Amino acid sequence: MNFHYNSGFKLQDLSFKIENNSIYGLTGNNGSGKTTLLKLLVGLLKPESGEIKIFGGKLTRKKQELWKIRQSIGFLFQNPDNQLFAPTIEEDVGFGAKSLGLNESEVAKRVEWALDAVGLLEYKQYSPFRLSWGQKKRAALAGLLVMKPKLLILDEPFANLDFKSIYNHLAILEKLRMEEQITILFTSHNLFFIEKWANKMFLLDKGKKVYEGNPKEGLNHPIVKQVLGSYNEISDLLSRKREIK
Repeated sequence: MNFHYNSGFKLQDLSFKIENNSIYGLTGNNGSGKTTLLKLLVGLLKPESGEIKIFGGKLTRKKQELWKIRQSIGFLFQNPDNQLFAPTIEEDVGFGAKSLGLNESEVAKRVEWALDAVGLLEYKQYSPFRLSWGQKKRAALAGLLVMKPKLLILDEPFANLDFKSIYNHLAILEKLRMEEQITILFTSHNLFFIEKWANKMFLLDKGKKVYEGNPKEGLNHPIVKQVLGSYNEISDLLSRKREIK
């Protein structure tokens, strides 16, 4: 798959496969092409060459076919304010279910389930804009879950979250993955999540794939160290600092 912007930036010769019910960690420095790749995967951008297949169906720009495939994908933006818009959380979360043409009873059932899954059921009448950042992230996630997606694409899902919120977010995602058999593709600059959570690591550098494989092995691979730096360098630096004192 290939794509380029008029500015000159290119994604070149990208090819990869995500296994069902796996967790795929996409990383790379700022400007490496991570968000562009995610936009291609949900049909917001069109590749110049190559094709994208989602659960066996070819991703296309044709409105009806694109909508059908998008129903199986949930795309969580890095900034939840880009997804929340309704007066109440209940209305916001219910919007996706209504767009599927479900009856009111089924919409209400799914909204209750999704809000309960992310721990926000008691907040359903709140304005989403009164929530904390972590709660907004969970509300935006609930808005995807009502669609019953098979694939969740998460852009920096743990950015700007405190440790407790990170734990809660991970617990929710892991529970959903196990119970609903959801596949997860996420981006992160934090190599802790790449190593500890992802089944497979994908490293982009200047629009090119430079590593794909086991995360633990990858973080010690020469090309990964060259692009991202050594995973242990910061720990070693701080250890030396303590020894100097």
